[in-house]
Amino acid sequence: MDDKARDSHPQDGTDEEGLEAEPSFTSTELPEVIERPFDPLEIKISRRIVTVGLITRRIEYGEIELAPDFQRRARIWDVVRKSKLIESILLRIPLPVFYVAADDAENWRVVDGLQRLTTIYDFIHTETEHSFSLRGLEYLQAYEGATFDQLPRSIKRRIDETELNINVIESGTPDEVMFNVFKRINTGGITLNGQEIRHALNPGPAREFLATLAGCPEFKAATDGSVSDQRMGARELALRFSAFILIPYQQYSEGNLDGFLNEAMKRLNHLSSSELDALYERFKISMVRARALFNNDAFRKRFSPNAGRTPINRALFEAWSVPLSGMSKDDFSRLEINSELLNSIFQKALNTNQFFLSSISISTGSRARVIERFSTIEKIIKEVLGA
Repeated sequence: MDDKARDSHPQDGTDEEGLEAEPSFTSTELPEVIERPFDPLEIKISRRIVTVGLITRRIEYGEIELAPDFQRRARIWDVVRKSKLIESILLRIPLPVFYVAADDAENWRVVDGLQRLTTIYDFIHTETEHSFSLRGLEYLQAYEGATFDQLPRSIKRRIDETELNINVIESGTPDEVMFNVFKRINTGGITLNGQEIRHALNPGPAREFLATLAGCPEFKAATDGSVSDQRMGARELALRFSAFILIPYQQYSEGNLDGFLNEAMKRLNHLSSSELDALYERFKISMVRARALFNNDAFRKRFSPNAGRTPINRALFEAWSVPLSGMSKDDFSRLEINSELLNSIFQKALNTNQFFLSSISISTGSRARVIERFSTIEKIIKEVLGA
């Protein structure tokens, strides 16, 4: 494949976070074998009927986590759409089922139905900044412009006593199953991506830690400011680095990258402050070194000196950032002196090693491809140091 063809290939498409799109497999390649079959018996979901009044009280007491760090997406409906939801309740039209995930203390995290819950809560709580009056009603024009406080007591009671169907994903459901359920049933205006789901499933210090890494100047310089964190794309890169530091790539065994990253978030939540600080310093060192070696091409595919610049590649981010973070100062100095040779050997690997190229392009979560990309980058580094 020539350089022009490579530059226009779909695998080099950019997603909304500024990262290279990562398909699971191509039309000429069969999906990977499922090494760990999904056991339906592990799905523990109970059905409950609860009133709006009970739901709003749970929210008031902090027993329902609507969307940590997603508040910008918790209220994306306009006032007319919100009003029509309230009108549906007043007309006694059943609402679609809600999904929540329960923890050991029976606190709930909303999986599906976030817009509806925040709309109901905001309408009832007129003292909050998100409260609204009814607009654009189709049938109950008598209540046009009314707030909840202005409604007759009988109408308020109708809202408060409205029953909602809640499917509760019970505590004890395996994380892998929970992640799958999140992915499959989330139908909101903006469906959560993998990192947003991991974030929702793992409250604790890991959230703030990844945000700190994603926001540090060294990361922004290494990625040339091209990775957005609006949908947690930058935090996903920070997590991938952390994951392969905490769990060396040689121990990556399941071929389930989502589960691997979720396990890494759990481990981050149990690290001490000093351990997190050490990991942060290592991350910054890695970012500074990547910028020094590749300038504004760090973590990108470069097939020839004159080819157009491609987006940041997640798999390359892992494979380069981890070994760079652990090198001695002397070894890095030698690598930096020979950066032209390093780039040349890297380009050659992209153009001549088809398995290496596949390992950073397609089905990157398979064990064989994880091993391939890390070991190839290590060989490139050793070759340059040996020269």
